Amino acid sequence: MRALIINGSARGAKGVTAKMGAALAEGLVQGGAHVDTLFVADMNIAPCTACLSCMHLHPGHCAQRDDMDVVVPLLKQADLLVWAAPVYTDTMSAQLKAVMDRTICSKQPFLYQDAGGRVRHPKAWDMPPKVMLISTGSFPEPVNFEPLVATIRAQTINFGGSCIAELCVPGSLAIQMEPSVLEPHLALITQAGREVAQEGRVRSGTLAAIQRPPLSVDRYRELAGRYENWCRKKQAKMAEKQAGKS
Repeated sequence: MRALIINGSARGAKGVTAKMGAALAEGLVQGGAHVDTLFVADMNIAPCTACLSCMHLHPGHCAQRDDMDVVVPLLKQADLLVWAAPVYTDTMSAQLKAVMDRTICSKQPFLYQDAGGRVRHPKAWDMPPKVMLISTGSFPEPVNFEPLVATIRAQTINFGGSCIAELCVPGSLAIQMEPSVLEPHLALITQAGREVAQEGRVRSGTLAAIQRPPLSVDRYRELAGRYENWCRKKQAKMAEKQAGKS
């Protein structure tokens, strides 16, 4: 198996999403997979301009020349695509959405109906057949992942793939205050990676364990309070600075 992890966090390798991606990659490698990881924050990828050159003039090839030239060959080689997407205002980061939109170059302009009766564009080239999502979000409630999960599932179907698992861990704001809270989930995510590499799926027990929030809401509020206190001090210093200038 060849896996491609695309990390869409604006924080790149510094955030909770990167830790989750590294844990998954470790498990995939332990299971015998080859893993490539890209950090979109370190790349130059422009938004899609909807010029449709990839469909009408140069089928399968985007007209823009930037770091999608690195992404596309890896997509064509991968058996598994992992979107590493922290929740940004109920969906993914703008950086990652640009990558997703630019994969439209994998489509032809013609139309057909799929097995479910939905009208689609046929493929110019194959996107990875299996897809996973790993995600975290600031707030403690799992319900906050629903819009992002819906987007990933819709995109996966549209591009002819199968979404095999969504590994979502809430409460990243508190986790950053006490990183050790995440460690049991990182071990489970590594286990999930091994299972995907060896069996092509995440076992139901592993998935259920990952889906259990690492913090109660009360514990989350306790840890997040440290961040709130830091914010209050920061704002007070800025207010003093502004008052000194007036």
